[in-house]
Amino acid sequence: MLRKYAPPVFVALLVIIAGYYLLRWWGRSQAAWQYIPASAMAVITSDRLQDSSFVVSEANIDVKSLPIVDVANDNLTLLNWLATDPTAIRNFLARKTITFSYHPGTGNSQGVIMYIPIANENEKRWLENPPNPDIRMLHHTYQSARITDINDANSRSLFSYLVKDDYLILSHYGNLIEDVVRESSSGIKSFLMQSKFEFSNDAPYALSIYLKRVSGSAGLLPITFSPSLANFAQVLPAYQDYHLEVDKKTGALHFKSLGCDIDQNYLTGWLDKQAGAPFRHQSHISQQTSYLYRVASKDSAAFRVNYLKWHQQYASPAWSKVNYYVGKESTQLLRNLGPEVILCQLEESNSVSDGKVLLVTLSNYDKIRPLLKKLAQLSTSESGVAVDKFQGYDLYSLAIPELPQALFGNLFTGFARSYVTYVEPYLVVSNNPQALRNYLVDYENQLTWKQSPEYDSLLATADSQAQLSMVLNLQKSKTGLARASTKSYAELTSEIESVIYQCRFEGKTAFPELILNPKKRRTSSKVLNKTFLNVDVEWPVMYDSLLVALQNPVDGNSELLLTDKTYKLLKVNNLKTGEAESITQLDGEIVTPAFKVDFLNIGRQQRIVATANSLYTLDEDDADLVTTLTATLPSASPIKALYRVEGGKEGSSRFVVQDANQDIYLWEQVFQVPRKINRFVRFESISRPVVSLNLQGNRFFIVTQRNGKIFLLKESGLVVPGFPADILTRAEGAFTWTQNATSAQPELVGVSTLGELITIDLNGQITTRRQLLRPEPSSRFRTLFDKNSLDWLILRLSDNKAAILNKEGQELFEIKNVQPNAELQYHFFGVDNRFITIGSRGYTSVFDLTGRRLGDKPIPSEIPVSVTYQAPYYKLFIFGRSQDKIQTWSIKLR
Repeated sequence: MLRKYAPPVFVALLVIIAGYYLLRWWGRSQAAWQYIPASAMAVITSDRLQDSSFVVSEANIDVKSLPIVDVANDNLTLLNWLATDPTAIRNFLARKTITFSYHPGTGNSQGVIMYIPIANENEKRWLENPPNPDIRMLHHTYQSARITDINDANSRSLFSYLVKDDYLILSHYGNLIEDVVRESSSGIKSFLMQSKFEFSNDAPYALSIYLKRVSGSAGLLPITFSPSLANFAQVLPAYQDYHLEVDKKTGALHFKSLGCDIDQNYLTGWLDKQAGAPFRHQSHISQQTSYLYRVASKDSAAFRVNYLKWHQQYASPAWSKVNYYVGKESTQLLRNLGPEVILCQLEESNSVSDGKVLLVTLSNYDKIRPLLKKLAQLSTSESGVAVDKFQGYDLYSLAIPELPQALFGNLFTGFARSYVTYVEPYLVVSNNPQALRNYLVDYENQLTWKQSPEYDSLLATADSQAQLSMVLNLQKSKTGLARASTKSYAELTSEIESVIYQCRFEGKTAFPELILNPKKRRTSSKVLNKTFLNVDVEWPVMYDSLLVALQNPVDGNSELLLTDKTYKLLKVNNLKTGEAESITQLDGEIVTPAFKVDFLNIGRQQRIVATANSLYTLDEDDADLVTTLTATLPSASPIKALYRVEGGKEGSSRFVVQDANQDIYLWEQVFQVPRKINRFVRFESISRPVVSLNLQGNRFFIVTQRNGKIFLLKESGLVVPGFPADILTRAEGAFTWTQNATSAQPELVGVSTLGELITIDLNGQITTRRQLLRPEPSSRFRTLFDKNSLDWLILRLSDNKAAILNKEGQELFEIKNVQPNAELQYHFFGVDNRFITIGSRGYTSVFDLTGRRLGDKPIPSEIPVSVTYQAPYYKLFIFGRSQDKIQTWSIKLR
């Protein structure tokens, strides 16, 4: 019986095996794998790179702008040396799928090998004697293979190439061509990358990319990954494939994987056999987020089992400290942590240069609250620092270095100290107390992704099943991340709004994906970056000493505040008609910049206006009824300056008032009389502004005198021991503070008039002095703050030049032919929207921080302009006064 059926079974088995190999052959990759040396870090294949442009969607994103593709395109130009007629090169490359392999070189350099199919014998003969008299052809033999070396007329090496089988194999580096010869003739069947992807069916795609994780996906983006992003890249598969598709509806570029081997690590262990979950809490992501990465599972029970199993085996000094302080109670925290963990990197601001916010779902905060309080009190030695309140939220300071790393592993580092609160459903952890308060303010004021049309739906669709995901705001990230090369790739970054880098796991297979989302709104060239006059308001007499423009941060709508000859306060908020409406009666003209904040802490914003004698809080309800609340200083000296500072106990804002006698007052609540701060010291010639330094449980003020004495005052008015710090030279700009990246402790920082960048610790000791470049004897320096003291830069002025420097003293751009009395202002609307205005001789020019002039003509204004920015429409509004008119101008930026 067995003999009877053996032949048919054997034949069927042969058919199955033959069919398997036939299917594999039909699905074979178009890359020239058989010639690629094993040292390859990445391989790309495309039939479009020889085209003049590689634009695949209406979003106008040129795929050649991707760094890894740009390198290939640059190497392709080597072929131009083979003929003087460009048509010959185009004909040779037409309709061919070209392979490029990338290999490590010395230092950070890399070598590229090109593999170009040869169509016929005519092309082979053409390559044997290229028709270009400007090159010199040399030949050498390596392992019986004839290699051609091309030099220019001065005998400088250009490239080498080899004709092997039906391929032209060419590289700038001759040793790489020898590697091709050696390894293709060695008898070794394949290397690891080849064995994984040789049978990928990439024929339907215009571009396919294969790479090792060590080469990084950074080659796909015009940035060098920060340590945090590099850690994220390390949990992705060791070998990855990406194939270009286009979303015809949105114009987004999708680089999708056909499937690669999963890389076993602790995160994949947490997520084993679990589906991912769409993101539903955009309202919890601040618009200050530069990038985030997210770990999420749909199965909370399975996630918790795997997570607890992993944590039992994971040891860390931070967790040992937790157990020392609270013992077995620590397991309560672990058992209540949920299946979603998000790490947000915040954009740079005034004092927060590396702010992070960690969100992790928590099942029962009431059960964990006593544990957090106990842990804060036991771990924190400073009095009054462990537990605090802010806008009704509990704040805990946990002096345990790298606590998030102890909870969630090496992907969550950068927390020298943890500041904790709860915003349902997340336990919120930050590495900076001010960053945590800023996050709560943004959440309460709805300045989140939910209110952003570009980000309100990211990761939220039903098919968003990736367990690991990263979202990068390319505009905000440009300032905090290094470039991938010396090229800026400005054209690429200007076209992309956000990048999503995610990975979905199914069994033992991983599907990484990169999505480049273009900017949604396209502006006509007739409007883009053009200066338009919106409205003229006849205003023959200017009663105020400055123009005051306010803005609603939620919708970006702007209004102009003016007073008439009777000091009646008027508003102009219709920027089409310019109609002025009466708000209230003041007792004098406006003498300081005004503000719009929720000073009453009632869920809507109030206008804050100052005259020489009074401080006004103007609350307007939904029925347009305005309630006027007034405060005065306890002294008779007129008001000269009003500064908004952070750190209010009940709200996000409070104010410091400076009078004509150089005394400063703290105005913390609407119904409180401003309280004099400098009761024990008298100031002389204060450099504006006064800056707040807020630590959990302690709040200070930094006051800078022009004579170079720097004061640090407690709220009680006492000068902190060790202060004033005397820098022994003048300081025209105020000192501020930053967080030391090494110690995580705050330190004061500022610049002297002669250009020394100086840091001072909280004991009043000068820790560093570094001289900045001073190109001319007339060069002088000062810090330059925006109106809200949210950010600062360094300004270098000389007789006829002005240079804008970053916080490290590196020059961003310089403007020449500047008048000595020019008015320079800094306008900060988030790290991706920062502007400089320079007013001189009745005209004002606007620049971004790359030095690009905005608008096609200067703004006429006899007084310093006021600027607002309507983010949803990328529109800049500039308010000025010229020829007895108040004018509103606008510039559409993108």
